[in-house]
Amino acid sequence: MKSGSAGIAGNTSAGERGLIMKTSGRQAVVTGLGVVTSIGSGEETFFQHLLEGSTGLKPVTVFDTSGHTNKLACQIDEIPLSLYNREEIRASGRATRILVPAIEQALRNAGLEHEASAGCRIGLCVGTTMGDIDPLENALHGQSSRAFGGPHEITGQIQRMMRLQGPAWTFTNACAAGNFAIARAVDEIAAGRADIMIACGVDSLSWVAFTGFSTLRAMAPDKCRPFDAARKGLILGEGAGVLVIESLEHAILRKVRPRARLLGYGMSCDAHHITQPDPEGRGAARAMEAALRMAGLAPCAVDYVSLHGTGTMANDRMEARAQEAVFSEGSLPPASSIKGHLGHTLGAASAIEAVMSVKCLETGIAPMTLNLEQVDPECSIPVIRGQSKPGKYRTILSNSYAFGGVNSSILLGACTSG
Repeated sequence: MKSGSAGIAGNTSAGERGLIMKTSGRQAVVTGLGVVTSIGSGEETFFQHLLEGSTGLKPVTVFDTSGHTNKLACQIDEIPLSLYNREEIRASGRATRILVPAIEQALRNAGLEHEASAGCRIGLCVGTTMGDIDPLENALHGQSSRAFGGPHEITGQIQRMMRLQGPAWTFTNACAAGNFAIARAVDEIAAGRADIMIACGVDSLSWVAFTGFSTLRAMAPDKCRPFDAARKGLILGEGAGVLVIESLEHAILRKVRPRARLLGYGMSCDAHHITQPDPEGRGAARAMEAALRMAGLAPCAVDYVSLHGTGTMANDRMEARAQEAVFSEGSLPPASSIKGHLGHTLGAASAIEAVMSVKCLETGIAPMTLNLEQVDPECSIPVIRGQSKPGKYRTILSNSYAFGGVNSSILLGACTSG
């Protein structure tokens, strides 16, 4: 296996190396993080603002909302500049412009500058709901535009731009797409088809999605209140989350310290309704149980759950029932949703939540569920309301669900000993 170790700083201590070697092989680990959101870009800023209870909620300006009752979303005011060809990036759609800086952050974080990664088989998995939909929206509004080529264009453009030589995948499993991208990246590493995988989720605010959710009457008029008795729906957002994933063996060769282990994943489909989840949460429970089986862990090993928590009446109650089905009475782990902070970022949501989960493993702190005042009595799970106390998280379950009854769970573990 070739390594892109040239010019990469950082070493593992003897103790860390001993821990890694005990579990080395094809175990997939996270070595880099990148994130661009409405509450900040870069993992440290993003996570600090989550803990502070910041929100990206504001009036939408990226498209005309005069024909809509809802006017608010979690919009990114300033997309970070990319180091790649400025003209090429400027000509891209909004989703690509959001994603590329997040990938750059993650690669730098993993010690993978372009020159250092030249000898690696680096692959790319992109999860998205809408993709670069700008050309289609421009055409709908009578503006001249290039042809709309579909969500896979993001993957192809980034693969060419960054000269990535590994497998390339695009996942359009709606709001669970980020978790599907992560799961596929794990499979590519496990099978030895890539040295490193870049797993991403991205979506930008779009008139089409905004209009669609408004038509479904799923949007809140003011703010998202996950699991609150007075919740009125979701708020849309935009952003990108990126994880650099490689095998423990390859991380050791590069002398890069893993930040988290990817222990398992689970997928299922309710086949219940095109937009409504199974109210009993049976498919969501199956996804969680599959992730635990893959990891060889019992439910009691989970220290924290990152909830999908959209703030709609149906989703939150379904999710609470699924939690109760998987975890025995009296042993439900603490849980929270960050959609009150970021809105529902669609295909980016689960990837951003995976970034957040790695930070929780490292810091021992979980974010609050913003705007939660009175918990719905039909959601009897221990949802974190205010600032959580520092503790120790060794295993985190991150869940994401989507239209069409799609359910996904990923299980992340800490890399530190003790």
